[in-house]
Amino acid sequence: MLSQETIDKWSWFYRFLQVFVVRPIHSFYYRKIKIVNADVIPRNKPVILAPNHQNALMDAMALVAGIDFQTIFLTRADIFKGNFLIKVLTFFKMLPVYRIRDGYSSLQNNDRIFGITVNILHRGSSPLLLFPEGNHGDKRRLRPLVKGIFRIAFQAQEKYKSAPGVKIIPVGLDYSHYWKFRNTQLIIFGEPIEVSDFWKLYTENETTAVNALKEKLAGEMKKYMIHVEPEDYYELYMGLKSLYRKKMCSREGLHFGDLYDNFIADKKLIAILDTCNEKEPETLKELNELYMSYSNLRTSLNLRDWVAEKKSYPVIPNIIVLLLSVVMWPLVLLGLFNNWPHFFIPVRFTRNVKDKQFWSTAKWGSGLGIMIIYYPIIAILALIFLPLWWIKLLYLITMYHSGIFAYNYRNFLVKTWARIRYSVRTYRKDPKTMEFKALYDRIISLTDKIIENNLPTSDNN
Repeated sequence: MLSQETIDKWSWFYRFLQVFVVRPIHSFYYRKIKIVNADVIPRNKPVILAPNHQNALMDAMALVAGIDFQTIFLTRADIFKGNFLIKVLTFFKMLPVYRIRDGYSSLQNNDRIFGITVNILHRGSSPLLLFPEGNHGDKRRLRPLVKGIFRIAFQAQEKYKSAPGVKIIPVGLDYSHYWKFRNTQLIIFGEPIEVSDFWKLYTENETTAVNALKEKLAGEMKKYMIHVEPEDYYELYMGLKSLYRKKMCSREGLHFGDLYDNFIADKKLIAILDTCNEKEPETLKELNELYMSYSNLRTSLNLRDWVAEKKSYPVIPNIIVLLLSVVMWPLVLLGLFNNWPHFFIPVRFTRNVKDKQFWSTAKWGSGLGIMIIYYPIIAILALIFLPLWWIKLLYLITMYHSGIFAYNYRNFLVKTWARIRYSVRTYRKDPKTMEFKALYDRIISLTDKIIENNLPTSDNN
């Protein structure tokens, strides 16, 4: 059994769970995952991973599932209760970090934990993951960084002095939606920051060195994450990401649908909006007012942004598609039968979770429990009762994928029905629907104008 002092020792059982349990459920939860620049993480070197923190435990799971390291995590101390739970959390390579809310006297326990982390860094066998913001937020922006990560970094750098040693790697995490099932996850690893570059300053003035390294890390983290500064326009920025992303990708020669290209387009759009806010604040204010009206109308009509891309959709072909899709119902019913706990239990499980940022964690965790308990039972029953070996094998192979098919079919029905509703309303010239479309067009047109006015000439297409 691992102790906290030897927590970075390689574990074959941990590796088994990482590859055959965590990664499959992670791939089941997210329909698309992209990892960028992971090869910047050196092996057998003192490395601190520093991600932004917006989605509770899913931020940590992103790195457990995404990279081939047995990463050590520092996490809130209040969950380390009882010897059994401490052993379990230690096995999963988690160390407690104490905060003032845990009691002022408990802060002295951090001295021991920080000592352990310094030894881990010196051995270099596992990266150390610390969330520099200290806790998770609910908005796509970098919050003020706490000092713990810098204290550990400089303590570990003592061994190397001014020679290259400890590296801090900024990590950007982005989600298409924080808590919805089958959305997307993007992980971007930035260029390593050498703590040795700040060592001379540290020997002269520790506070100045910590602040300098903090400023450097904050600046680098913002490069690899979505960072929206203006509080008053937060909803506008988030809304335009969705409304204008396809067009922004086209303007920049990027592939719409690729998670990293989408990210680059979003960053470009946000930078232009920031420039507009400085140079033409009245224009951005006008755009915000248009978007707020549009957003309220969209909610009242129960429509989605993508339907307004066109004036209408052909109704008859969409109805025919719905009717023809009835032949798929046997496969849908099979998928629902095979995976019904995944469709119902996680949703109910989140109802008592007040912090929405933990909803994805609750769904992911309950999904993991379902996969471990329910799938083996269904597999055993199939092996016992189904005839012929090839039918048994086919059933086992399709058990998981049939659930994905059923979920995608449900989304197909929702989108097809949305096209029909929208088209019927526009055909009838429903005033609210016509206003919804008009606002959409005005927003796109004004955004076009803002981009043309704020893009450098060489960047214009």
